[in-house]
Amino acid sequence: MRRRLLAVLLPLLTALLAALEVPLAQTHAARLTQNLFIEHIAYAEQFAALAEPLLRTGSGRATVEHDLRTYSDITGVTVTVFDNNRRPVLHFGTRRPSAATAAARDDFLVDRTPTRPPTTWPWRPAPMIVGETIGKRGPQIGAVILEVPTRRVREQVMVRVAVLAGAGIAVLLLTTALCALPLARWVLRPVYDLSDAAGRLAAGDLDARAQERGGPPELRGLARAFNQMADNLVAALQRQRAFVADASHELRNPLATLRLRMEALTGRMHDGGERDLRLALSESDRLANTVDRLLELARAEATAAERVDFDVVSLTVKRLDAWMPELQSVGSVLHIDAPAEAVSCSSPDAVEYALDVLLDNARKFAPGSPIDVAVSLRDDCVEVVVRDHGPGLAASDLARVGERFWRSPRHRAVPGTGLGVATARALLDSAGATIDVSFGNPGLAVVLRLPTPTGAVVDTSAPPPGADAPER
Repeated sequence: MRRRLLAVLLPLLTALLAALEVPLAQTHAARLTQNLFIEHIAYAEQFAALAEPLLRTGSGRATVEHDLRTYSDITGVTVTVFDNNRRPVLHFGTRRPSAATAAARDDFLVDRTPTRPPTTWPWRPAPMIVGETIGKRGPQIGAVILEVPTRRVREQVMVRVAVLAGAGIAVLLLTTALCALPLARWVLRPVYDLSDAAGRLAAGDLDARAQERGGPPELRGLARAFNQMADNLVAALQRQRAFVADASHELRNPLATLRLRMEALTGRMHDGGERDLRLALSESDRLANTVDRLLELARAEATAAERVDFDVVSLTVKRLDAWMPELQSVGSVLHIDAPAEAVSCSSPDAVEYALDVLLDNARKFAPGSPIDVAVSLRDDCVEVVVRDHGPGLAASDLARVGERFWRSPRHRAVPGTGLGVATARALLDSAGATIDVSFGNPGLAVVLRLPTPTGAVVDTSAPPPGADAPER
């Protein structure tokens, strides 16, 4: 919108400058033209007086020729003396009598009043025609016509036009920088505030609101409507999260009681009943696990993680040591590649949870395959990559990883709730971190990007932990 405002203001400023500068240029060009005309009309009158005896009696020819030739050589003006029969009697200069000279001759032989020439401009190279009638005090017997070059005047006018144009451009730029841009920013400041509030709300800042006091009434009304929409959205989101948390919390006790009652039936069932009871207990465990995951997800979305500085390498090694027995039980071999230290400013609890989810998924969905874990320091983040070498996912399923309750069709038989990655993503988002899933060729590669503290210097020269035994 600022460009549109400038597109309106700049033409107005340009028109205003043109309205001021064009008359100045016209006045300057007219003044120079008038000075040139006055200068040479005096010579035309003098030459008319000198040529009058020549045309009347034929005397003084040498004197007239000398004066006209000298004047023409010095000024570059073409001088032509015509008699009353329109015949050139004397002619001095590099130019032949032009059509303009002939027209001026006819005018002066009819009308003795000299006419003012048009204003000289750089794009009008034609010479100025100046004339005078011979025989003003008696019978008209001829005319003196001067073709005056206008190059000097045109150059002076061009310089003045260039100076005015340069000054106009400078004034336009200065006015744009000092007036137009601040004015556009002042006019659009409420729009920018509203856009900033909308961007912060879209980024997850539920406390973002627009200013309702500044700006025109239309924008103040829009800001009030936006804030009301944001309040309604936050209220609906809080009600949804509260419902999920309350429902998950309230379901835990009935599920625990139901399991206890089913366990109490063990040994009291008839033939075939024990098998159904075991299946019912398994489903109750699955339902309880889902309720627990829902409660974790609700808590992750409802609370903002506390960000602290911690060493990602030591935390990753700690979680790998904890998961080592589980991974070895399914035949998976773990490889780790990490520097001596990599400091992040985020939530260690969120990173621990995410690592637990990723290692558990690798154990369940890629049993027996190698698992590579790499920690590296980038320009603005610490990357933790967990990659398995299992069957992976179809291309159409990759984009859905992290959706709530979504599970790949090929993994339906594997125990799980489909909430692990979604909960990890919510925790990481609240800590300023991200999680991305891509093909590992083979398998899957999951990347955690954790923000680094400002000005942190990480020493990566030392060998990583466990460098003497990279395979674990």
